[in-house]
Amino acid sequence: MKEDFLSNYLGPKAENIGVLKDLLGVVLDYQANWRKSFYKGDVSLYGGKPPEAGEKLKKELADFLERSSKSLPYFHPRYMAQMVKDPSIPTVLGYVAFMLSNPNNHAYEGGPVTTEMEMEVVETMLKMTGLKTGWGHLSSGGSLANMEALWAARDFYKEGYVYFSEVSHYSWKRICQILAIKNYKEIPADRNFRIDTEILESELKKNRAMFVMANLGSTGTGSVDEIEKLLDLKKKYNFHLHVDAAYGGFVRSVILDDNFGLIPFGKEEMEISEYTYRQLSLLGEADSITVDPHKHGLISYGAGAVLYKNEEMRSVLLNSAPYTYHKQDKPNIGMFSLEGSRPGAMAAACYLTYRVMPPVSSGMGELIRNSLAACRKFYELVEDSARLKNLNSPDLDISCFYVNTKESDIGAINKETLGIYKRLSVEAESPEFIISKFVIPPVLSGVVLPGYSNRNDENLSALRAVFMKHWPAMDDFYYIKELVRQLEK
Repeated sequence: MKEDFLSNYLGPKAENIGVLKDLLGVVLDYQANWRKSFYKGDVSLYGGKPPEAGEKLKKELADFLERSSKSLPYFHPRYMAQMVKDPSIPTVLGYVAFMLSNPNNHAYEGGPVTTEMEMEVVETMLKMTGLKTGWGHLSSGGSLANMEALWAARDFYKEGYVYFSEVSHYSWKRICQILAIKNYKEIPADRNFRIDTEILESELKKNRAMFVMANLGSTGTGSVDEIEKLLDLKKKYNFHLHVDAAYGGFVRSVILDDNFGLIPFGKEEMEISEYTYRQLSLLGEADSITVDPHKHGLISYGAGAVLYKNEEMRSVLLNSAPYTYHKQDKPNIGMFSLEGSRPGAMAAACYLTYRVMPPVSSGMGELIRNSLAACRKFYELVEDSARLKNLNSPDLDISCFYVNTKESDIGAINKETLGIYKRLSVEAESPEFIISKFVIPPVLSGVVLPGYSNRNDENLSALRAVFMKHWPAMDDFYYIKELVRQLEK
């Protein structure tokens, strides 16, 4: 990994705290001088000498920091439980720089600079996803982005069924309920946790489809649905194809050259299968896409995005108000978004981060390849283990696995899973590693592990590790090897 990329992170042991302090000082000095540049004839309201920090603030801050010490070490390579990535230093600097002036990107006049930054960020994401034409905006997260996409589709197409796989993000069912869409159906997944396209087609033959959702990185396993097959079905049955790439969208950077063109598979190491490469390459054929900068996009939480191919879909989202959107000759993003107020600081954080580490192979791809390599190494070590077994072959960088029990029984697996989970999770007092569980209902567990008995018809509890940070692949996969050693105890 390039050394300058490592300098863009604080580090697991705060190795770059000096860099962060220095650059924060630059940002704060700039903010101070910028404020002083306005209305220079005004007298300071603070008088001759500004007051020092009050004792109450000092005390409350000390208590606040003490309370924060109980947080989990999400930044550390030993934390592999959930989709949490250490935010980059450019993200912190970009956010702080504009947080201090508090722009609101609902309307141009609420944040002229950060609105323009957001539009440039969206343009970058359109190129990254392969959408040759289109538009979009940032959101507070993937769930809101998903809701807006389905809301727009519902009002644009008027009628039809909504389909998504049973392993899709929990928000999809809730969104259908919120939007009063009664005609929705979960399609069973196959043994690789991808939507079963044969079952989907049988449904498409029976009912007119309005909206089909494909996963590019499901929450549980990181599975990637077969977009190439779904595009064939789209041609045949004429539906709106939305790709929920909240988790995996930025992984596309590993297959892009510096001009956002596709790098042929096999030309350089990408750490993905040819299957995953094909699905990533076809992402731009979707009608709409959800992608989260706060997942693999290096940004802190609070940054999602929704992208659309069809400019005409703006019309169903259009809204206005008598107290805003006065600059009609300027972009007012809030006129075409579900959310009203949105922090301009988050757009600034994305902008600065993608200027420093653009979502291409030589930029952000360097970091994501490390994540993918860590997952591949873990998968290989589990394959060689007598105690552990892989649940499936990962499409991205999330690995699910279980204990190789003497009897082929779901209950026996669950018992072993619980033992490891109590030792290597948030439930342990001082765990060597923090991983998570993935709970699978009986019908799907029968598809994934067809030879296993399930006498009590119970859910299968597998173990799950998320390798989205780039650290575990470093130092010759030290943390990956150590994790396997702990699991085999």
